[in-house]
Amino acid sequence: MPPTIVAYAPVLGANFRAIGLTIATIVFLGFIVAWIRNIVVARGELGSEIELAPNRKEYLSDEELEGPKLDKSLGFALVLLTLLALTLPFYWIAEPGRQEGAIAAYNRSFESRGNDTYTEGAQCVNCHAGGGVGGVAAYVLQDADGQFIANASWQAPALDNVLLRYSEDEVRYILNFGRPGSPMAAWGTPGGGPLTTQQVDNVIIYLRTLQKQSLDPIDIAAAGDPNDARDEESLLALEEADKVRAAIVAEVERSLEEGEFETVGEAVFNLGLNSGFGAGSYSCGRCHTAGWSLGLDVVPDVLDDGTAGCGGGNPSGIGFSLCSGATKEKFPDDGWLLPDGSWYQRANYDEVTQPRDVEGNPKDYDGTYLLAMDGSRVALDAQGEPVDGNGAPYLILGDANQELSGDLAHCDYVSQLWEYTGTSGSEFAAQYDLKVGQEYPIAADQVFETDENGAFLDPIPLTADDLDGETLSLDNGRLASGCTIIDMPPRTSRAHFEFIYNGAQAGSGYGEGGMSGAGMMPGFGRILPPDYIQAVVDYERGL
Repeated sequence: MPPTIVAYAPVLGANFRAIGLTIATIVFLGFIVAWIRNIVVARGELGSEIELAPNRKEYLSDEELEGPKLDKSLGFALVLLTLLALTLPFYWIAEPGRQEGAIAAYNRSFESRGNDTYTEGAQCVNCHAGGGVGGVAAYVLQDADGQFIANASWQAPALDNVLLRYSEDEVRYILNFGRPGSPMAAWGTPGGGPLTTQQVDNVIIYLRTLQKQSLDPIDIAAAGDPNDARDEESLLALEEADKVRAAIVAEVERSLEEGEFETVGEAVFNLGLNSGFGAGSYSCGRCHTAGWSLGLDVVPDVLDDGTAGCGGGNPSGIGFSLCSGATKEKFPDDGWLLPDGSWYQRANYDEVTQPRDVEGNPKDYDGTYLLAMDGSRVALDAQGEPVDGNGAPYLILGDANQELSGDLAHCDYVSQLWEYTGTSGSEFAAQYDLKVGQEYPIAADQVFETDENGAFLDPIPLTADDLDGETLSLDNGRLASGCTIIDMPPRTSRAHFEFIYNGAQAGSGYGEGGMSGAGMMPGFGRILPPDYIQAVVDYERGL
């Protein structure tokens, strides 16, 4: 049913209901009038006489009863039947509106009960605050053996965006079974808690009323008429989303200006650590850094190397550890992001380097090109390096240039070999299938020569002095000159980005060998701008 019909159905339902009641009232009053008239005009029986008494009126004859009287009665019945035939379908048409109204009434009832449970019954408000803006919960700090250390305060996350991070089924799971390693206890009867299934559902329905506007364009469009992105509901949703986005951006910029974090990725990863923004509900560190939710006063080294991103520890590490290369084990490198936002992806990697099939990789791939995300081909030279249309190579800098690792360089010249390692001239010529008079692969202005006996001469070692301008020493011993470094993010996995954007689905695999049993990794695509998620990806891959 079109949204406009749904929107006005309750109004139509109210009008048709009024019409139905009016008709019923008219029919009822008509019946009363007819009944009274019959009593008034009729005369009581005086007895049983064979002949009509002088004081009695003679009743209608058979001709009148079966003529005009019958016609009037049938005509009146036909009018009533016609009235019902015309009005009853209108009543049926309004049924969806009445159903909508009934559902809305039930929801208002459930919301009220959920509010009561949130504030009075389970007293969720004591930790998550009124309106679900987040607060603090009492927490007992224990050592690895479970021995008491101290009482502390746990940063309880805001719930006014929880349904943007988790599905309702995931929220129901957390309410039922709690969060091991945190103050969040099991509240539902399946987990041994005091709340019935209906009470848990009521709380979820109440949480719906607290949610902020999603930043996802699909959600914004769904707020109004999908056929009109400029209608009042859509514009209001867009305005509210802009407010949420502006608040997040302002908090990130503030934390960077005050020197709390070094990069945008680190600031977003730890969003709210110092200021309590969103009670940590927007951050990754809340789960993936041991001690994060207890605050810097209790665990002052959460940002230190070897601590940040190392979840699963004590105290309070309830997320997967992102340290020691664990992230790249789940999401291996699979492409380079270019300055224009497009991706370079080397096709046909071996199974050790990239076991997954490359998106869009044609079956007849022959190893002579890169496949860009738009489907275009970038040619490769004999050594497998990409070259542009003029033949100048693009280099993806590797281990020999750690400060530039992952960056792309456009170079005027790149040698294939510059350091002589004992390979004889004949072996060298055979390796490159060279003939006399051909250019050396090590330099464009050298030709392959033979001695007086026709034997191939050993190649001449090439040094940086043989090249013009600043040179780069590559990780495999080659040299490059005339290079322009193209500044861009590190080599980054798209699968990693999509995982943070969408979250984990219960029972579904992710990355390389990842599997989520309960789907407890939330999706942040509806509450964080995409460029912030990309910054988090870059930060996590550097841990």
